Amino acid sequence: MTKSKTKKRMYFHGECVIAELSALPKNLKSRNDKDSIMIAESETIGNEHRIKVKEGVEFFEDNNGVLYMKNTVPTEIYCLHTERHDTIILPEGFWQIDKAVEYDYLSAKVVNVAD
Repeated sequence: MTKSKTKKRMYFHGECVIAELSALPKNLKSRNDKDSIMIAESETIGNEHRIKVKEGVEFFEDNNGVLYMKNTVPTEIYCLHTERHDTIILPEGFWQIDKAVEYDYLSAKVVNVAD
């Protein structure tokens, strides 16, 4: 009999990568943001990717500045310029939120995705 593997979800919102985790890492610092938290700032048009702070949503950060979220309610990721990206709704879970990277063949380097 083979073991059943649970597939984890991954979402992309502009240059943001939101990856589902089985649990949060240890030794995270709690964040106490008000209203909303910016998860990425656009380098080109001033657009921001944000998550609203609300009951049932907690944010944490590791020593390298990587953002984590625990949500017990469906949670929206949205942009200030609503025509740029659709709002997505993350189901309940544990999430790591980071910037997407890509390989630039001209410079032969891995660089952050610019939106």
